[in-house]
Amino acid sequence: MFFNKSLLAAAVLIGSATAFTGTATLGFGGTTTCGCPASNGPVAVSVPLALAAGQRCCFDTVTAFYNSKNVTAIYAGNYDDGVGTENIELSDFAFGVLEDNSSQTTLSPVTWAFD
Repeated sequence: MFFNKSLLAAAVLIGSATAFTGTATLGFGGTTTCGCPASNGPVAVSVPLALAAGQRCCFDTVTAFYNSKNVTAIYAGNYDDGVGTENIELSDFAFGVLEDNSSQTTLSPVTWAFD
């Protein structure tokens, strides 16, 4: 398993200037959303504002990795409750792609980066 996680982290770092590792939470309870249009779809993520420097809300994407699974989601808000962390919040659909079972409400560790 260590080998797979190392490869995964390396792949993220190659495609992005910065990769982060934290906990992903289901839903947007601690997020200020950007008001993205419905046409952006159901796959969304919020990240701490300090880690989104230079990224465009409702336009840029984030890819998150957990237990050999990944999902790419539109950056749709600022995770206010995540200030000072590398944690993210995921929409129901995005979280469902990564979760191991439907009873989970958090996933850790999740590695993520802007695309």
